Amino acid sequence: MKKTIFALVALLSLLAMPVKAVEKSIGLSIALSTVDSKVTDDIDNNGSVDTTKNISNDVGIPSLFFELSNQVGRANLSVGLDLIPVDAEFDSRTTTQSSVKAKGDGAATSGQNKGTVDVSDHLTLYVRLGTEVVEDTEVYIVAGTVSADVEADVQSVSSTNKKVGLDLDGDKLGVGVKRSIGSAFIKLEYAEVDYDPISVVTSNSTKVTADMDTEQVSLSFGKSF
Repeated sequence: MKKTIFALVALLSLLAMPVKAVEKSIGLSIALSTVDSKVTDDIDNNGSVDTTKNISNDVGIPSLFFELSNQVGRANLSVGLDLIPVDAEFDSRTTTQSSVKAKGDGAATSGQNKGTVDVSDHLTLYVRLGTEVVEDTEVYIVAGTVSADVEADVQSVSSTNKKVGLDLDGDKLGVGVKRSIGSAFIKLEYAEVDYDPISVVTSNSTKVTADMDTEQVSLSFGKSF
């Protein structure tokens, strides 16, 4: 519901722009992202947390963006889409576990539990609101809603390995500065994305949940027309 409301606000903002005054922009962004994940295991899937592990990964991610912008009073209003055109591994972890089933048979073994989260078709719909502080230089805030496809691969010593496709949603909030150079421009931005938790239940009823958040600094190059 929240994402639907945001999409409607973005659409209404776009419709409010006079057609002849709308400026179109395309460009490329390079982001250095820190992905912080809290991974929990609920061995019996009964609502309790048996193990918790915090993971932090640094990843470099390219993306393409398209924007529509207009002057609204003294502010610059933009509505945009940002697409990551490649797959990215957001999360990966390995833990050592003794097989409970094997212990019951009198032949205890141990091994490694592994899990990865690969993200594809990562799309951000955003609204950017800025104001010019000096000639050709604008500071802005940006807010957006994020959606992506996820492939979660869970490998366990005590259950059947499982690979599941999931939807990943989140919210983006950030600040930045934009410098225009003729019809071209560069942007430097800091943003945080809070993703909704995702979960996988293995064949032995262990529920693995990952709650991911990212902090990123991105540099963008674009052209307006």
